[in-house]
Formats: sequence, C-alpha cells, structure tokens
Amino acid sequence: MRLRMRNKSAMFHPMHLHGHAFQVRTQAGRGPRKDTVTVLPGRSLEVDFDADNPGQWLTHCHNVYHGEAGMMTIVSYVE
Repeated sequence: MRLRMRNKSAMFHPMHLHGHAFQVRTQAGRGPRKDTVTVLPGRSLEVDFDADNPGQWLTHCHNVYHGEAGMMTIVSYVE
C-alpha cells in the first residue's frame, strides 16, 4: 500500500503509523524503512507498506498537541 502525506502548514510533522514499518519513497526510488517520518513544511512524501497486519491502525503526528487538535486518522483493511 502507498500513503501520501501532504504538509500544507509551516510546521514540521513527525508522522507515525502504528502496527507497520514502511519504506520511504525518494526521487531515487526506495529510501529507508521507518515507522515515523518527518514531513517538512510545504512538502509531501510517500511511503509504502505491506498490508500484512489486518485491522485498524492509528496514524498521527507525534507532536501531541497536533494529535489533540485532530491530526490523526485510521488506516483500516481486512485480509
């Protein structure tokens, strides 16, 4: 699966996906494997992960006050 994260703000957002490690996509192709990645202000990035852990998984900004303000969502899938 591929997730695209867009940061339309002027702040840094360390984005985390529970239950999975993902491969960061770079212009050169495949980047490092992580479970948290910083989306820079005004930038977008894509990550790929294997959908091999069915369920409902929280993805959110690790800045607590951003999560409390609603910067989180659920990634859900079944087998």
